[in-house]
Amino acid sequence: MAKTTRHTYQPAQVAAICYRIRRASVEFLLVNTSAGKWTFPKGRLDPELSASEAAAREALEEAGAIGRIEPSHFDSYLDTKRTFGDGYQSYEIRIGAYLLEVESLGTPEEADRNPTWFSPDEAKKRLSERRLPKYSNHLARIVDRAAGMVSREKQVQQIAYGSRRRSTVV
Repeated sequence: MAKTTRHTYQPAQVAAICYRIRRASVEFLLVNTSAGKWTFPKGRLDPELSASEAAAREALEEAGAIGRIEPSHFDSYLDTKRTFGDGYQSYEIRIGAYLLEVESLGTPEEADRNPTWFSPDEAKKRLSERRLPKYSNHLARIVDRAAGMVSREKQVQQIAYGSRRRSTVV
């Protein structure tokens, strides 16, 4: 009988999947990388912070975003990272994705990040630019899952609000 092994991966980096609700639609906040690609605010884990706190810190530094972040990652995705030095080789990294509902937006601490809001479809389009399909498909899955989670949460809140409203009307 063959054994199956379940792999658990510790993300090498964390990303804040920053969102807001505008006109009953979800929008995602993306930033530019130093290479000019669009991405979610992301960065390294910090031994002095929880993973979600590290993701929230990246949102603040790269996008100027402050908000409520989920304590656990809802998914992870693969991306590439370049090494500097001989040949500028790249390698794959796994990134833990944390939902962050943006409550306020200020000036990013990092220059040239150009934080910009996009609809889910436009976010997927921008995230696919200058990436191999393998990586753009991972990012599209993150956008779709995040949009679905936000929509479901919004519906639950509306149902709860409607129930409270009906019960308080006399």
